Amino acid sequence: MLRSASSRQSRIVLNLDLWGPFDSRLARAERVLGVVKDGVAGVKLNHHLLLPYGLRGIGGILEVCHAEELPLIADLKVNDIESTNLNIVDSLFAFGFDAVIVNPFVGREEGLGGVLDQVHLKGGGVIFLVYMSHKGASEGYDLRLENGEPLYRVFAERAREWGADGVVVSAKSVDRIRETREIVGKNCLIFSPGVGAQGGDATAGLAAGADFMLVGRTITESQDPAKALAGLRK
Repeated sequence: MLRSASSRQSRIVLNLDLWGPFDSRLARAERVLGVVKDGVAGVKLNHHLLLPYGLRGIGGILEVCHAEELPLIADLKVNDIESTNLNIVDSLFAFGFDAVIVNPFVGREEGLGGVLDQVHLKGGGVIFLVYMSHKGASEGYDLRLENGEPLYRVFAERAREWGADGVVVSAKSVDRIRETREIVGKNCLIFSPGVGAQGGDATAGLAAGADFMLVGRTITESQDPAKALAGLRK
């Protein structure tokens, strides 16, 4: 991811999460990727494309990312028992994904421990969900344990202790980004969603310690995605 960011001079990861009719959604996603691929550091896909089309159905997007050496992140927020989690990552990495976003709430033993081991053996990355960008995020991630520590800090500590490669922290919560950076150290990437359509500020997020901005609608719903991306990069 860092190599891609350096070669493309970009800190933007494209959230290729499109809405709309199923008979045109995939084609729209492929068009957007085609015009912005030289200016993004990586691509993130979630259920918007994976559910209706499946891993085989998004083959065109996978091929472009591989040909362009664009890191590809699966945003499934994996959160199940280990056997199911392992099946998920087996499928994703067999089709060429480079990293997967998981929910550390599920725990390590018979949860994420085997996922971390298996993904790292494949040379891939595991990204922990630490703080989301929607309005209700505080209702969950700010919950406090009996000792008073908020849940998002626990998740950041798990990322450091369990050897996660990255974390997701909302760009709308610059204080949380700053705290998370202090906890995870220098060798864990911070990916921040919530820029643009949700009101987050990319400059503030990067200044607080984020490495990459996860940006979707500002680019994908623009009449000119390449121009929208250029504005963000500037």
